Amino acid sequence: MNIAKQFVRSLHSPETIAKFRFQKIGKTILYVFFLMLITSIPMAVVIGSNLNNIYQDIDTHLTESFPDFQIQNGVLQSETDEPVIIDDQDTTLIFDPTGEYTPADTAQFDNAFALLEREAVLNTDGFPQTFGYQEFGLDLTKDQLDDLVNTVGDLMPLIITVVILIMYLFTTALKFLGIFTLSVITLLLKRKVADQLTYKQGWILSAYAVTLPTVLFAVIEGLGLNLPFSFAIYWVIAIVMMNLVLKNIPAPRQAPEETN
Repeated sequence: MNIAKQFVRSLHSPETIAKFRFQKIGKTILYVFFLMLITSIPMAVVIGSNLNNIYQDIDTHLTESFPDFQIQNGVLQSETDEPVIIDDQDTTLIFDPTGEYTPADTAQFDNAFALLEREAVLNTDGFPQTFGYQEFGLDLTKDQLDDLVNTVGDLMPLIITVVILIMYLFTTALKFLGIFTLSVITLLLKRKVADQLTYKQGWILSAYAVTLPTVLFAVIEGLGLNLPFSFAIYWVIAIVMMNLVLKNIPAPRQAPEETN
């Protein structure tokens, strides 16, 4: 059975998953990369769209809405004495040379870009990334920053690709960690229903048992929905699926007793 068919069957058939226990470990590892490639698509689309929207808003409002400024000796300097906050659809732009806002304050916005007193902050999906002016040796004016933004715009396809690739590798690494955790739990679950199962077989079955919760939560995240207790729900689904898989593993055949 090819990987695509395994993916479809693993969504709904514990009986089929149970048959994969004799599969080679290499194909199972390849399946995990395939699973994460498929389930990363919704989030990749969201990340790409958000980064592009943030760039477009920065490019527009940097010249039109932000006052004149310069960054010198690691500090944002401007004649304005209060923060400038711009809400543009799904993106919030903040210009604050006063020190009133901190990087942590930007986490309240889903997507935001902020020029603060001593750092710039790029916030996507509520996760702020901070870039200190002093750390990067930035000494520039508003016009110079505008030129830099235009240069970044030319590189946006490459930047988005790199960000998505890093996201894919990171989530795949976490998935392998989750599979390992489920395989350890399987050692406890198997005692009453499939005690003959080896750890290797349990790990292989765990890789397929996480398919349903992984796909389910990828769709939920792609739709931008916030599901309470999502971590607990994920593990309940994974453990229940694994328990159903174990129940579909036939008991070992008993050797016939010798008779005199």
